[in-house]
Amino acid sequence: MKIQDGFTIDAPAADVWALLSDPARVATLLPGAKMGDRIEDNTYSGGMFVKVGPLAVAYDGTVSFQLDEAERSVEVRARGRGKRGMGTADMTMTSQVVAHGDTRTEVTIDSDVVVTGILAQMGRGMIQVVSKKMLQEFVGNLTTALAQPAEEG
Repeated sequence: MKIQDGFTIDAPAADVWALLSDPARVATLLPGAKMGDRIEDNTYSGGMFVKVGPLAVAYDGTVSFQLDEAERSVEVRARGRGKRGMGTADMTMTSQVVAHGDTRTEVTIDSDVVVTGILAQMGRGMIQVVSKKMLQEFVGNLTTALAQPAEEG
């Protein structure tokens, strides 16, 4: 299932890119995500907890990051296996940071998500609703994280 989304935030593109290009910081901002140990250069163990309607699914797996500094884009590949036979999830997501002036930034997101098992039975519409909700929470957390250095200074 392909999902295209994005958001615009009142922050300089350099600040947004600095945060989004740091996998450990991104994991702290994404609801339900946990990042474990580094397996290889750009690959980490990790997990994800997702609530879809009445279902709660926890995945354990790996996540890798490929950064393109010149384009300010990052490709994230995540693979997980649900606990207790809940199926699998495989995601490829490309995000790009685009400056709109000195203090406004757009982030575009293109994802391809494949789920199997009970979560797949919930249907595309429910998965898109959950995806949108997670993005909204992430943007809120990102906005807070970007505002913190200004408050400390």
